[in-house]
Order: sequence, then C-alpha cells, then structure tokens
Amino acid sequence: MRAAVRTLLASLLCALVLPAQADQYRSEQRIVDTPTAPPQQEDPQKLLQITSDPYAKALLLRDLAAQAAQRRDYAKARQYLEQALAQNALSGPAAAQMKNDLAQLYLSGGDIRKVLPQLEAQLRSGQATPQVLAAVGAAYIGDRRYAEAVTLLQKAGADRADADIAWRRALAAALIGAGREREATPLLEKLLREDPRNREDWMRLAALQLKAGNKERAAATMDLANRLGFLQTAEERLRLATLTAQIGAPFEAGSLLQSLLERKLVPDDRNSRKLLAQFWLAAREDSLAMPALEALLKTAPDAALYQQLAQLHLDRDEYAQAAQALQQAIALGKPSGKTYLALGFAQYQQADVDAALAAFREADRLPDGRPSAAQWIKYLESGKAREQALQAAAARGAREGDAVQLSDRLSGGGGVLGAAASAGAVAAVQSGKETPIGADASGNADGTIPPWSGGLQRAQWPAAYRSGQRLADPYPDDKPLFTITASNLAQYRGRLSAGHLALFAKYPDYRMPVYATRRSVAYPQAIYDASRANIGRARLTGSDELTGARLGVPFPHPASGVEILWNHRTRYRGNSIVTQSTQAVVRPSGTPTFLKQTERVLFRYGNTKNPLDLAQDNTLLYYLTWFGKTRNDIDFVALVHESANSLKQPRNIWVIPPGVPRMFRIPPVGYDQPFPGADGLMFVDMIDMYNGAFDRYVWKLTGKRELYVPYNSYRLGDGRYRYAQLLTPKFFNPEGTRYELHRVWVIEASERGGMRHSFGTRVFYVDEDSWNVLLVENQDHDGRLWRFQEGHLLPAYDVQAANCAPVVTYDLKDGRYFVNRLYAEDAPPQLDVPMREAEFLPDAVRGRYAHF
Repeated sequence: MRAAVRTLLASLLCALVLPAQADQYRSEQRIVDTPTAPPQQEDPQKLLQITSDPYAKALLLRDLAAQAAQRRDYAKARQYLEQALAQNALSGPAAAQMKNDLAQLYLSGGDIRKVLPQLEAQLRSGQATPQVLAAVGAAYIGDRRYAEAVTLLQKAGADRADADIAWRRALAAALIGAGREREATPLLEKLLREDPRNREDWMRLAALQLKAGNKERAAATMDLANRLGFLQTAEERLRLATLTAQIGAPFEAGSLLQSLLERKLVPDDRNSRKLLAQFWLAAREDSLAMPALEALLKTAPDAALYQQLAQLHLDRDEYAQAAQALQQAIALGKPSGKTYLALGFAQYQQADVDAALAAFREADRLPDGRPSAAQWIKYLESGKAREQALQAAAARGAREGDAVQLSDRLSGGGGVLGAAASAGAVAAVQSGKETPIGADASGNADGTIPPWSGGLQRAQWPAAYRSGQRLADPYPDDKPLFTITASNLAQYRGRLSAGHLALFAKYPDYRMPVYATRRSVAYPQAIYDASRANIGRARLTGSDELTGARLGVPFPHPASGVEILWNHRTRYRGNSIVTQSTQAVVRPSGTPTFLKQTERVLFRYGNTKNPLDLAQDNTLLYYLTWFGKTRNDIDFVALVHESANSLKQPRNIWVIPPGVPRMFRIPPVGYDQPFPGADGLMFVDMIDMYNGAFDRYVWKLTGKRELYVPYNSYRLGDGRYRYAQLLTPKFFNPEGTRYELHRVWVIEASERGGMRHSFGTRVFYVDEDSWNVLLVENQDHDGRLWRFQEGHLLPAYDVQAANCAPVVTYDLKDGRYFVNRLYAEDAPPQLDVPMREAEFLPDAVRGRYAHF
C-alpha cells in the first residue's frame, strides 16, 4: 500500500503551480521602494543578501521558490517557501496562498505529514480540490484509516473509469484495507488489463482470489505474474507451485519447483525437497518421486518416507529395492504389522521364502497384521511356495520406462529425466501447449481465460452433492463480474457472436451476466488416452464416412470444419443416459406450451466400458424417446439407430404414432424435418445443436475466437428456478444464466451445390474444451439471421462428461423461442445406467410401447 500512496502523491505533482507574478498577492496593500534597475535583471540571491525588510525578503524568497520549481528542484523550492513564511511579514490571505503552494510541494515529495492539518482544514471548509481529497485519502491509507480513505478517494472521483490510474490504484488499496475485497477485485482486474506492469497489483489480486477461496484464479494470476517476471521472492515462487498443485495440476507444480531448484530461485532445503516429492507422488510420477524421496532420506532418515519409497518400488515390481526400504523403515522404530506384511511380500517375490516367513511371523504378532499373516504363513509352510516363487521371479522381466518431458508452461524451461510416462490427465499436457483432447492449455494474454488445470476434479465437487441427485453448483459464491446491456454493448461487441448482437438489437432490455471463466470440463483418462491414439489414425473418407477412430476424440488436431463437427458428434457423454425433461414453446406474450420428453440412450462410440470397433460395427448410438403432456403420457415413440457411415448404412428409424398401437419403419429423416412439439421452431438436424449427415453443406473452418458463451449452467437445473420463472416473454430469463469468456472454433456451413435446406448458411461455435457446439447462427437464403441456437454447457462432473442443457432456439423473425432439456422440475438425469443392445431392437420396443 505504501507504493500506491507514493505513486498517487507523485501524480499530484502535475497540479503544482508556483507562479512568480505578484498579482497572486493582490490583497497585499503595503508599498515597497522600487529599485532603479528592472527587477528581472537583478540577481535575487544578491538582493536577498542586502534586503533587510522582512516583507521584501519574503517576496524575494517566493520568487526564488518559483524559479526552483520551474527547474524541478522541489526540495529547494520548499526551503525558500519555509524561509519566506518564517519572516512573519505577509498578511493573512498572502500567507495562506503561500502555505497552499508549500503544501503542494510537500505532496510532490511525499512529505504529506507536514501539511496534513492544512489540507484537513480545507476539507472541513468544503473548498478542497479533488487533488487535495486524493492526497488526504492517500495519507489516511498510510495511517490505516481505510474507510475514511475510501470515502475521500471516491469523492475525488477515483472510482471513475477515466480517473488517473494512481488514484484508482490507491482506491483499490483502501478498499482492501477496509475489508471490501469484492469491490477491490474487479477494480484490480481492470487496472491490470490497462497497465500490467505493476507488480504490487498482481500480488494483491492473487491474495484476494486466494482469500476468496478461488485457488484456480489465484494460480492463474500468479502464473501471469511469473511470466512477467514479478515473482521476486522464494516465498512467492513456492506459493505459485503450491497453488498449482492445489488446483489439481501436481505435474505442473512439480515441473515448476524442479526448475526453480535447478536455477537456485528457491532454497534447496528439506522443505523444498519434501514439497517436490509430494508433487510427484500426487502426479503419480513414481520415477520422479523416487529420486526426490531418496534425496530427502540422505539428509534425514524418516520411517514414513521409507515406507512411501517402498510402496513406489512395489508398484513397479522392484521387490529388492522395496525390501531394502522397508527394512530401513523397520530399523527406525515401531513398525506396524502392515509394514512387516509388505516386507514379507517383497521377499517372497524374490523367492526368499525363509526371510518372507520370518517377516510374516513378525506381522502375526501385531493386531493389524495378524489375519493376513496367518494365511501367508500357512501357504509358505505348505512346501509349494518356494517353487512357485522361483517360477514367478524367473518370468518377471525388467521394467521399462520412457523419458518424461517436464512441463515448461510455468517455469519457462524443461528437462528430460528417465521415467515412465505419467498416467494422470494433467500430466498428459506435458508440452504446456494443449490439453489431452486438443484444446489450447494456456490462458489468454490478459488472463481473462485461465490455463486449463485438469477440469473439475472430485476434490472440488460441492460437499453437499450425492450421487443420483441434481448436480449442485460447484461455484456457489461466484458473482457476475459485469452484465452486458444495451448501454455498454459497444465495450464488449468484439467478444459477442452475431446471434447475441441480434438479440440486443431486437430486445433493448436483453442482458448477459458475465462470470469468471471456469475451465471445468474433464473427461475420463480412457478418453484422453484414446484421443491421443486417434491422432493420425482417424480419417474421413467422405464427409459422412468416419474410419479408424476409437473411443476418444477423432480429431484432436482438426484440419477442417467437418472434422470439428465429428468431434462434437462423437464426444463423450457417459456410456448411457436416461433423462426426463420438459420442452416449451414461448410466444411473444410469454405464454408457454409444455411437452414432456423421456430419452434413453446407449452410446456405442465413446463407451468406456465397451469401446466400439468401427470396422466391425457401424452403430454410433441407440436412441429411444417418447413424448407426452405429463410425465406418464406416451403420445409418440421414436427409435433411432445412428450410424457412423451413412453411405454404408443410413440411420434406421422406427416410430409408434399417437393412438396407433403399431410400429412403423420410416425412411431416414433429418435435415429440416420438424422436431416433434417444437411448433416448427426446431428441425431434426438442430437436435443436440447439430446431428445427422453433413452432405448438404460445405464446412469451412474459419479459425478461433474468444467469445462470451453460456457455460457452467448448474443454476438452471439445480431446482432453484421454476420453469415459470425461466420462460419469460421475448427471451429466456437471464437471471439464472451464466456467460463466460472461452475460446471457440468457428465453422461456416454454406449450401453445397445441388443441395437444398431451409437454412442457406449456418455458423457454428464449438467449445475447445469439450467439443460441444454452444452457439449456432442459422440464416435464411437472403443472408438474414433467422434462428439462433444457444446451448448452455453443463459439465457433468459425476461422470466426467459435458452436454448442453438447456438449449434455447430463438426465432428472430416472429419473436417466439423454443427451449428443450429443462431439468429443474423433472427427475435428475441418470448416467451410466446399465443397458443392453437388445432393449433397442424394434421387436423389444414394439412389445413394450405399442399397446397403449
């Protein structure tokens, strides 16, 4: 805070004026003899030596002060004014003016204490200028009178966007001191966007984010500060490493700390080495954790550390090293029965049956080892154990390992150490350039998009959440950073889609609450591994012919728009799902028409329990749905077998019409066929933002953009809002929505020659972290925006998947909108429900649903 005060006081220097003209003292009525020569030709210093009249001497000193101020020698100027006032020869108004000039000089030198009483007198008189208000506010910060400082700085105008940056920086310091952190945080963020060169601002912002419990944002802030070279102390650098581990990125944390130790930027002591070992253990990098533990044990033997080291060797089938570490742990005192059990197991794996038997007998003497030890003793005394142990030891090969490339995302440099590759999700981002499914892992330039840190992990789940319940909001304390309205639209236009701009143009009262960006999407490790394996293997032999892909994202490095849409189509959504949701058509008057929908889906591609081989099976998924006015009605049933290669086999569709107890197979529908219950607002190929064949459009990849998109929509489905509250006239109620800044792929689809669709051109915005389509702009054949789709992304952290719920489709011509996947008043979706393919055979569906 002292630096902020000094900066503010320095900024007040520009207000300093010490005019030399005598007309500033017009109230003075005394007459002085006029010298024969013009005053400007005399040397004031010589005149000062020969002048004995106090009044004349005071005026000479005033002129000398003015000259010194013009030379920017403010210390000398202060000295002359102090001597002038000491003459006690000036009248009240003239002395007051000189004191004010002296006060300004004190401010310029930061010596506000000498003039604080005079400045406070100006405050009491109500005649204080904004500069004086700001100066006193700065002084009060130094005195820890924060609440008073806030009032004065705001009165001076420091809370205005166009105020001097030093004033706003002082206001941030005062707000922090007054305990008003929520107001200080957005102010600091704006200051850093405007001027990222102030180290103290970075440190304050990180401290505020950490205090608010937002470790991800704090780590991102510290990361940016580190890149700018502002982490100057070992404590600050260690704090960044610790924060990085706490948000679920221990591999990044270990890489950073390893680099810091090698560059001698943190002390190479026991605490640092222990922290490094903890990071590698958390990242499951055993070959990195072992040398870290061994280095620690050389400095000070520790039984617990030896046991950790032994467990790592056991995990790697290195039984001789494990036995040695366990013996060291036992030698250090009070071993448990489990320690002797582990030692006996390690010795048995080396075919040293006698030593193993001795260890198990020791375990048998201790309560926590007795039951298991007794079984081992019986087995070892049977006579068969030695031969089997020798055979197992002979068959066991040496463990092979690859090199691990340490991440240099935080440290700026990496190194290669012999080790096995990490199995953790974050460790897959070893280059620091992309996530395991191909997104940009880094944050953006101004820090408004943070680095990806593994997504929402189990430790970050809401404490109140229980399996099978509605997904609870993992960010309950988040408040909007700002709200975009018609009045401030110009400020954010560059980060808005054409669809959102159209909503603002049509509805002046439309608004978008914008929150801090949370890169919460996480997928299972099997999806990450498969996505990496698909690189160079998956291919499209035609726009609707996917081959070579297995389980994960087909194209982590997409080269075309249609490849990105295939990533969306095959994205992981769980192995199966059962949902009951509500959909509604809302007219301009606000009167909604409701319909219930039930869906049962068995995903074949992207199924981690039973991965699909596209060479053997062409079925992407099985889909069964029915509609009704209430939860128990079944008015229409549809069964779909979706295919991966529509040229080889188009989708199969069967329906049971309302009131007809028979099933009919119908030709493959899609494209611009109407979706049931949508009153013509949504077509079949708009389901899931886009589905079905790609042959009617040419798909052009135009690049990436940073846009405000609907994200982390937990509040729309957790039950706090009733449907009647959400389905407001003109547009979906923004109260429960959450928009965040994310990077999205932009794909433009234009009609292919000879093809025809109701939409002439469509623009898709695809989230880089989940491959979900979040926004679609559908234009008519005259190029006018007609229907705008908005999918509110919902990361399902319980199964590590992501989907859009709800989905809103606006008709910008007639003012209606359609919403589906509303969950708040219906039963929570059930994911990974046991299902069999036989349930989706036409005969099975007919037998169950064709009798109503």
